[in-house]
Amino acid sequence: MEKVINHISQHRLAENFHALHHQQQTLLLINAWDCASAKMIEAAGFPAIATSSAGLAWSLGFADGEKILPEVHLEALKRICNTVQVPVSADIEGGYFRNDIHRFSIFIEQLIDTGIIGINLEDGYTHEAHLNDIALHTTLINIAKEMGYKKGINLFVNARTDAMLLPGTIENKIQTCIERASAFAKAGADGIFIPFIKELETIAVLKSEIQLPLNILATDTLPFNKLQELKVNRVSTGSRPMMFLLNHFRKLLHQVKIENIPDQLFSYEITYNEINSWFL
Repeated sequence: MEKVINHISQHRLAENFHALHHQQQTLLLINAWDCASAKMIEAAGFPAIATSSAGLAWSLGFADGEKILPEVHLEALKRICNTVQVPVSADIEGGYFRNDIHRFSIFIEQLIDTGIIGINLEDGYTHEAHLNDIALHTTLINIAKEMGYKKGINLFVNARTDAMLLPGTIENKIQTCIERASAFAKAGADGIFIPFIKELETIAVLKSEIQLPLNILATDTLPFNKLQELKVNRVSTGSRPMMFLLNHFRKLLHQVKIENIPDQLFSYEITYNEINSWFL
């Protein structure tokens, strides 16, 4: 049964999501890519869910990098929000219509109508060493916030900068991050997401210089306990959970091909009835 969006409850979910960025402990967000993964994250006790732009696109037959049709993305987000009761934040990459302010505004309004309470909005172009003009990105942030208020919610805008992909010294990249974080905050951003950092020392500098809640992408060189010690506000897993499962599925396929069907295929904790009950 489709859940009707209640803007009062959506407002509360948004406020709860904001609060999770201002607590003592680091918010760990496991990124979902479809309804089943979102439901599993909720059932495991995580207080909020973020979507993976790559994972969601791949699950629907599109490449990452704003290749998924906006209307298909919106429908997928609506289905995810209908499936869970916790706050859901959407990675919308650059917002599809970064160069068309009117269409961007309409897209954000449609996005909020899916039940989403937060967004990631990036200033890069599919991991390329090129960033939006800072004036353009601050305009997009401001529009997203205003559309949220228009719809009665305090939309959490997590402004992402891909400054770490720029050429140059790490000192220059850090300075660009700091300058952009300051401008994004003035435009109304609620958090700053800086992926592609490799060293804890860089995070320590950014944390000391940036006032916005800091979001870091989990990697094998950035232990979660160390990020907690640095008081990083939010850690995201990105497309890694989906990639992890696909990696194991590939191993299963290889095993089936050379050894026949393994016993593990029939040994599992989660049952058909449990999964099916999520969607009744």
